[in-house]
Amino acid sequence: MLLENLVVLVVIAVLSAVQSLFGMGVLLFGTPTLLLMGYDFITAIGYLLPASFAISILQVLSARSPQIQISRNLYLICLPSIAVGLWLSESSPLTSWTNALIGGTLLLSASVRVWPPSRTLFLRMLEKQSPIYHFVMGLTHGMTNLGGALLAIMASGRSTDKMVIRYTIAYYYLAFSIIQMFVISVLLQRHDILIANLPAAAIAAAIYLLIGNRIFSSTSDPTYNKALTVFMVVYGVVVLLEI
Repeated sequence: MLLENLVVLVVIAVLSAVQSLFGMGVLLFGTPTLLLMGYDFITAIGYLLPASFAISILQVLSARSPQIQISRNLYLICLPSIAVGLWLSESSPLTSWTNALIGGTLLLSASVRVWPPSRTLFLRMLEKQSPIYHFVMGLTHGMTNLGGALLAIMASGRSTDKMVIRYTIAYYYLAFSIIQMFVISVLLQRHDILIANLPAAAIAAAIYLLIGNRIFSSTSDPTYNKALTVFMVVYGVVVLLEI
């Protein structure tokens, strides 16, 4: 058991470096990893949420980017959808059609990013359908913890500035983690899982402060955007292979 816990902490440490750069990674990659290790869904996110929360709040508080307008759909539609999705996850396991949807959308988004004219068209479509997009993103995140895939598409579609992209993702992820921890603690009565994994939050914060943020600061916007595109392609392929 001790060795197994150590492996989980190593996974979280590695993914914390990824989240330090892109604003996401601990939940996005950690959830399928822990599920493959045999953990149930609630236990898996119980391990990961404190770490994700720690990095997200540090990224939001330390951001030096201009004031960014956050859609009210985050609060009115997305967060309630996450709560519903997390409640449903107790009886609704990750399905292949969800993987196919997320993986395919990520690959499509990556192709959009390399063709500038399509970015404007995609952004117009996204803003016009923002309520629906936030609902789908919230429900997906609540049921699968993979809503970050759709969040990456939204954030990178609105800007090419790395500070804006990471701040947007970190802000949403902070809100995501708060509502998830509330549901787990209050509605599901599993607060013990979160408390037991507070050391993971300390490790994640240390990785961000000592390594991850320094790499982010030294990365240029063009390099960051290329890396994000590669990240989306790789994750899209990984998700599709899970089907």
